[in-house]
Amino acid sequence: MTNYQKGARFERDVVNEFWSHGWAALRAAGSGSVGQPVPDVIGVREGKIIAVECKTTRREKAYLEEAVLKLKRFMEISNAEAYLAVKFPKKKPMFFNIKKLLREKKYNVTANDKHLSLESILGEQRTL
Repeated sequence: MTNYQKGARFERDVVNEFWSHGWAALRAAGSGSVGQPVPDVIGVREGKIIAVECKTTRREKAYLEEAVLKLKRFMEISNAEAYLAVKFPKKKPMFFNIKKLLREKKYNVTANDKHLSLESILGEQRTL
């Protein structure tokens, strides 16, 4: 499977997860090639918008400065909440809040970094 195929599959998986949690979602196919800061996935529910840039890596660290800065621009224009979703080997997808990454000037993330789950960004995190 090519890197493109892995990335596209991850994006489709994220879209399906949004739908399974009661959100409308779509994948912006070719989002990296349109020359504008278009995120890979957009989810909408009851007026709330979430933009997600998806990345897959074979390594334990992902370098994301370009993705963070592009998603920042989309977030500013659309007023969407924005997250990076990173799929590390043998791990569940990890979500990173763009505002937090920008505030900390942190453009690299690792498989061991503190992160969010999809349920938490959708406001569905349950406490025990």
